[in-house]
Parts: sequence; C-alpha cells; structure tokens
Amino acid sequence: MPKSILRKGIPGVLGTLTLCFVMALHADSVDDYVRSELTRQRIPGAAIAVTRGGKVVKAAGYGYANLEHHVPVKPETVFQSGSISKQMAATVAMLLVEDGKIALDEPVKKYLPDAPPAWDGITIRHLLTHTSGISEYEWGKDFDMRKDYTDDERLRIVYGMNLEFAPGSRWNYSDTGYMVLGILLSRTGGEFYGDILTHRVFEPLGMKTAGIISEEDVTPNRAAGYRLVKDEIKNQKFVSPSNYKTADGSLCWSVLDMAKWADAARRNALLKPENWREMTTGVRLNSGKAYPYGFGWFIDEWGGKQVLEHGGFGSGFTAQLSRRVGDDELAVAVLCNRVGISLGKMTRDIMAIYEPELAVSEKPIEDKEPGTTTRVRDFLARARAGKAVESDFAFLQGGFRQERMHKFAELLASLGELKSLALLERRELGDDVGLHYLGQFVKTTADVRILFTADQKVSYLSVQAR
Repeated sequence: MPKSILRKGIPGVLGTLTLCFVMALHADSVDDYVRSELTRQRIPGAAIAVTRGGKVVKAAGYGYANLEHHVPVKPETVFQSGSISKQMAATVAMLLVEDGKIALDEPVKKYLPDAPPAWDGITIRHLLTHTSGISEYEWGKDFDMRKDYTDDERLRIVYGMNLEFAPGSRWNYSDTGYMVLGILLSRTGGEFYGDILTHRVFEPLGMKTAGIISEEDVTPNRAAGYRLVKDEIKNQKFVSPSNYKTADGSLCWSVLDMAKWADAARRNALLKPENWREMTTGVRLNSGKAYPYGFGWFIDEWGGKQVLEHGGFGSGFTAQLSRRVGDDELAVAVLCNRVGISLGKMTRDIMAIYEPELAVSEKPIEDKEPGTTTRVRDFLARARAGKAVESDFAFLQGGFRQERMHKFAELLASLGELKSLALLERRELGDDVGLHYLGQFVKTTADVRILFTADQKVSYLSVQAR
C-alpha cells in the first residue's frame, strides 16, 4: 500500500475503508494488466500471488488451465516450476551442510569419485553458483527427453562434456551443474533429493501442492502445458519420467505454495540466518569480482531496492518469483502454462502497481561507449544473416551449437531489420560488462541484452520481443 497512507495512520472505520479502496484499485489494475498480457503473449492461463510482509494480499487465476476441457485457472491450480526449483536444491544442499554431510568448498570428486580429471577443481559451491565450467546440456543432442536415464547414465554423459572454463573463473548458467548437484545430494543425503525436499521443506512449510512432477500420479488441479508452433497453440511435448526427477527444474506447485516459500525465505526459515545470507550473496569469482547470483537466486536492484528473483520454464510452462526484500517485503509469483515467453517483466510490472518506484525505466542513459553499441549492431546483423561464428563467443568453443545460432537467426529475421538501439542500462557483472538496449525493429520493439568479456567476446545474448 502507498507509504503516504501508512504515515497518516488513519484510524477506525475510515482507515479500514481507505485501505480496502486502495487494495481494490491495485487488484483492478493487476487484473487488467494480467489479462492484457495473456492476450498479447498468447498465454492460455496464468495464476499470480502477491504477498506483503509474508501475507497474501492477492491471489488469482486467469484464462484456462486446460484448453480442451475449458477448465479455468484458479489460485490452487498446479503448474510446473521450471528452474525456480534450483532454490529448493540449494536449500537441500544447505540442510546437508548443516547436517555435516557435505561442505561447500569440498571437491565434487570427493562425492563422485568417477568424475574426470578435468573436474578436480570443481566444488559444490561451483555447482550451486553456475561457476563450475560444466557446459549446458542440450535436448536432442546430449539427452533425449523421451528416454529414461539412470543417474549413472546421466553422469557418464556429463563426464564426457568439455569444461567451458576453469572452475570459478567465470559465470555461465548451467542446468547440467544442478543435474549433477541433485545426484550428489541424493547420494550424500541417503535418499532421493525430492524426498528430502518433501520431508524437510514442503511438509514443515505446509506446501501441500509442491513436489516432484509425476505424470503417473493423480494431481488435483493440474494444469496442462502448451507451446506455440507456427503461431498455433500445441500441447506440450512428452517428457520421460526420469527426466522429471532432476534437480535443475522438476517440481510442480501452486502460487499459494510459492507464496509460502517466499515467506519462508523472508523469515529465514529452515536454515540458520548465516546460511540464508550465503544463499543470497553474489558469488565471488577467481578474479575477486562478484557476480550477482547466489545459490538459486539472481540478485538485482530496482529503484534503489534489493530484489531477489528467479525464473524457470519446463515442458509447456513458465514461472517467475520476484521479491523486493525488506521488513515489509513485496513478493510476486507468476505461473503460466505456455513455454517460450518471459515473465520477468510481468512480475516487475505487477510489483510496480503496488510500488511505482520499482517500475522499469524506459529512459535511455548516456552511451559513453558508442563503439560498443556499433559492435552490438554489427553482431546482430551478422547473427540475423546466419553469419555468427564460434570465435564470436567467449566460452562456447567447447560446446558451440551452430543450430542455436540458426534458431537465433530465425528469431531476428522475424523481428525485421534493426532500426535503432537505445542504451537503458550498463552493469559490471563479474568480469563482464552487461548492456541492456531497447531495440526498435521494423516489426516490433524488443529488449536486447548482451554481455561482453574484456576481450570483447560475447558471453550472453538475449533478444526478447515486447
């Protein structure tokens, strides 16, 4: 609620009516906004939960959980969590640290002795913070989503991958690292990591809908997942049961349980306070510089206020949890049943309805490095023409995927020719420089995010149409 009302401290019935009126205004604005986003982004259905100081101030469903049966979404609807579940794996890791069963800076090979010599320098901390150098696996090339794998089979495949960089020297998001982490946690914890989650996280917090995805079990209020193929909504792809048991993103839950999880994080529940601080502190690279990612949490600052967040997607689903931390913490959870979209801006826009100072700034900043912007423009032009090559990238040499760039070329071609780039943000992220541009293309406007290393190699690239 607006700070001005808190300062005035309006008493009695008038105060109650005023507060209710303000919340109603927020509710109406949020409803209108979410419905417009469902239409604009072709999202079949979504659920949201908004909490203030741990209390749910809004929970609502929009659209359909199942298009074939016209089942509407409600707050109790269960969606897949995607990579938000990395926070759960990290929590299990810290529980086992407190149990004395593992230590963050011990080598992974202590627990996985068959790992290759190249892994000698990888620690559990590296797995948690995406700094291990283990490359990102790719469906259809490294793993078949329709095939069942044992843990040993998964490890053999991952052991055969080349490291992208020396452990701790860089940051690069790695689902593979969390897949390995989940196996390690199961072996050191004495039971499947998903069962540890149930006994030590979900049950104590009263998260009754949260759990490992199972297509076999009857799950009340389960949403169907969808994808967009050639401008047509299709059902999600089949995923084998074993691929729904890895720690990189295999959970399901409702936004009501997401709200309970956000409150547990706010309260530093389950773990010692110092271990929560460890989880939400940016990782320190070998160079001494920090990257704004903890253990399953991205760390950001909006309007001068710290925000902790993470997104995720699964087969037919996308999810996002964002928390503006503080005594009166504001948190927004969004779950939807379509893959291939970004919910980060949606959660921020909803938060800005409650706290306008959190809104995304659309005002360009001074571009003090026009040469870099020219380099970005040239790179996008080459990528659109399908001429991006392995040497453009910082650490994809060990696992360069030319087919990825083919898909990216198709995306850029669908946006039309790039007309202009306006710099919105420049950040130092570890040893890299991150740039966020507003790109005006012939057919649409898009957010262009790119990271460069010190030797001007691309270490991250994203173009998201608005």
